[in-house]
Amino acid sequence: ERVKPSNFIGEEARRDLTNMYNTSQVFIFPAGDWSSRVSEEVRTGGNTLRSCWVKGPFTSPYFVAKNYSKLVLVASGIGITPALGVIGQYPGNSRTKVLIWSLRCADMLKFFAPSLKDVHVGLVFYTGKKKLTNEELRELGKEANIHIYQKRPDDLADTISSLVVALEQEFALSQTNGDNPIKDASPPISSIADIDSKLRQSWCVLYCGGSTKIKSILKESAKKIGVGFQSELFDW
Repeated sequence: ERVKPSNFIGEEARRDLTNMYNTSQVFIFPAGDWSSRVSEEVRTGGNTLRSCWVKGPFTSPYFVAKNYSKLVLVASGIGITPALGVIGQYPGNSRTKVLIWSLRCADMLKFFAPSLKDVHVGLVFYTGKKKLTNEELRELGKEANIHIYQKRPDDLADTISSLVVALEQEFALSQTNGDNPIKDASPPISSIADIDSKLRQSWCVLYCGGSTKIKSILKESAKKIGVGFQSELFDW
């Protein structure tokens, strides 16, 4: 039978194959029509050697992350991939990293959850038909600053604005001089409008997924609140 995603993840993707084969390994998660067909072709191919040509490199729109100090990474499903690259490239406090991830595959969530430890705030919206158990939620909740909701986000644009306001409030408080807090305190921040335009320009929203609707919503929202925006769509 075709390799099940859970077995694939547990027994193959987490193994260290560096010293087992003198080749490069490519792991393809058999979740959709295309990837399941690839899995089936490989499974039924016997010992046939197959060639693979790799072209590139292809520049990702996410390269703009280097120009911003605060990043909101929005992903749908496997669109988490470039976000993980940014999280790994800018560890710790070298960038402020906020993640908003919507997905419906529990196995994908369990596999990638350990890679999300370095985000400062992570909101995961799980919409799979099979609900996560309380035990699974507790286990996944061990990852720092990751909050899991078993529903769709109510309003993506509003969620992003609220997160930016909350973090800028926190940054402002952390910079207040304790010797003379009244003199040095910045004006209170209660909305996007209260944030200086230069501070807003240090933020960028990056989206990867297959929804042109979400892209349009985020692009319009980013323009409205004065932050950067880039996206990478897949439509296969």
